[in-house]
Amino acid sequence: MRLTRLFVSAELQTGQQILLDSDRSHYLVNVLRLRVDTPLIIFNGQGGEYHATVAEIKKKQAYLTIERFDPISRESTLRLHLVQAISKPEHMDYAIQKAVELGVTHITPLLTKRSPPLAKNRFEKREQHWQKIIQNACEQCGRTVLPSIGNIISFDKWIDQNPAQNSVFFMPHAEQNLTQSVTPEETIQLIIGAEGGFSDEEIALLTQKGHQAAHLGARILRTETAAVTVLSLCQGFWGDLN
Repeated sequence: MRLTRLFVSAELQTGQQILLDSDRSHYLVNVLRLRVDTPLIIFNGQGGEYHATVAEIKKKQAYLTIERFDPISRESTLRLHLVQAISKPEHMDYAIQKAVELGVTHITPLLTKRSPPLAKNRFEKREQHWQKIIQNACEQCGRTVLPSIGNIISFDKWIDQNPAQNSVFFMPHAEQNLTQSVTPEETIQLIIGAEGGFSDEEIALLTQKGHQAAHLGARILRTETAAVTVLSLCQGFWGDLN
């Protein structure tokens, strides 16, 4: 039987007993209905994972005893930086979740001309939501290191701050494909537009700054499909899916 995996945002060590926060306790006690002495795996996103057991459940709070550390790593040797234009909430959530499963190292949420309107007072809430998606995806797929996600940044600020180093953006009618646009180095930056792609002005700026344009075949992909496709191709050609 597959053991439950749980992300715990805390310093962990063997022999320690920890009290889970209210959300994690609720999940273990009321959703999974785990009982005392049930084994599970916990990790804090800093590498490796810990084998633990449910030590006590008291007033709907769960206490765990950490028994041993396993230094296992499931990270790809390929560093993939996904620059994902902000799209509709459900599409953005899907892209982030699948990017984590496919071994992305870092995600930059990019506010482009064709991104849906997003008020600045909503930025922090949206960023916290994406962080939870990353944590949950790591629990599911077995990763022990959390990918990082940057703060929401406008296209104009991002293009001035990020040099084009092994960097590719995607548009339907580009002359080259992915393998012709990047070299199989340790780090690859992948830039995905929102619904409708990049504007003509954004394409001109990307090209001017030295980012390479590539297509993804004869069909036009949705933004969340494009993210999954390019990450899968990179892992298949140069990463841990080959």
